[in-house]
Amino acid sequence: MTKREFKKAVDTEKISGLSQPKSFMRNEEDSKHWDDYSEAIAKEQENYEQVLYSVAVEPSLKEAIQVAGKNRGRVKGGAKSIVRDAMTSYFKKHPELFD
Repeated sequence: MTKREFKKAVDTEKISGLSQPKSFMRNEEDSKHWDDYSEAIAKEQENYEQVLYSVAVEPSLKEAIQVAGKNRGRVKGGAKSIVRDAMTSYFKKHPELFD
């Protein structure tokens, strides 16, 4: 008897468009400032280059982001655009974090 071959239940091939975060938050010798990141973010938004970054938040905050995203609408970017706007606004207010 030969060994039966089974199909994979889950495709383990790398999904295009998703990748591990680059060294965005890595402490490198040539430190970047917020302006450098802001410029790179603007270029990446033009090309739709995005990465996933997981963050643990309180359930109420997650729900608030989801509700606000739903009210903003998918066409306007939804929850993703709310989080992006919040993060870029925070970094604009605190550029000293990159010094």
